[in-house]
Amino acid sequence: MTEPVIRRTEAVGELFAVAGTDYLLRSDAAPEESLAQQGVAFIAPDGGFAFGGSADGPGLVDWLTVVGAPETARALLDHALAELPRTPHGFSVPRETDLGPLAAAELEHWDFMAFDPAWGVELPALPGEERVAEMMPSAEADAEIGDFLKVANPSHSAKPGWEGIEAWGVVRDAEGALLACGAYCRREGGNGYLASIGTRPEARGQGLGAAVSAWLTRRSLANGDAFCALGHWHPNEPARRIYARLGFRTTHRMKSGRLPA
Repeated sequence: MTEPVIRRTEAVGELFAVAGTDYLLRSDAAPEESLAQQGVAFIAPDGGFAFGGSADGPGLVDWLTVVGAPETARALLDHALAELPRTPHGFSVPRETDLGPLAAAELEHWDFMAFDPAWGVELPALPGEERVAEMMPSAEADAEIGDFLKVANPSHSAKPGWEGIEAWGVVRDAEGALLACGAYCRREGGNGYLASIGTRPEARGQGLGAAVSAWLTRRSLANGDAFCALGHWHPNEPARRIYARLGFRTTHRMKSGRLPA
């Protein structure tokens, strides 16, 4: 099979001309900033693309994200890994991508979902949403939520204390103990998204996770986000059903792995 001709670009306009409607790209990158500031991108003839960046300097990538048909995704992954001056910490590719002999550790499957008002969907008001309160990040809040998530969602992705977390939505019981929480996050230049949603095990089944998710989505849209996004581990059918009920749609089915240094 002939390998596709893949080109590297540092022109953000070129990347967004090819993939500007892609929700995963728009969650991570800003069309008004240069790729020199954000990182690098690779584009395949069929519209598949790979992108990433690093605070360590231009042309470096900490985490490489690849979007496209599985065959194109593998070619983009190989091309980027061969060309980048430093091996990324890890990668995300479409779930059906054949990784072959690539040495990847901690392989995990996940789904990316988006809620876009442009679809004409209305975000429903859910019972319990009135119980959700905003909690701003602080040393005290981070410590409390960090301890809570060890029980409520041990595999949470957005760690308390991360600078990308702009606010938490929390539900407490009458004594003030946390029952549920979730984070509203925004990478610099990207679109807002939800993460680290968890409910105390003994409080599950009351719709608190759904209420927090709805509240955070409303918070995102009120903040001016064009759409709201989230990722969840696969399989997790109960979570998928909650988000689908709110109007979220699965736009990417992905898998991620870590690479040896």
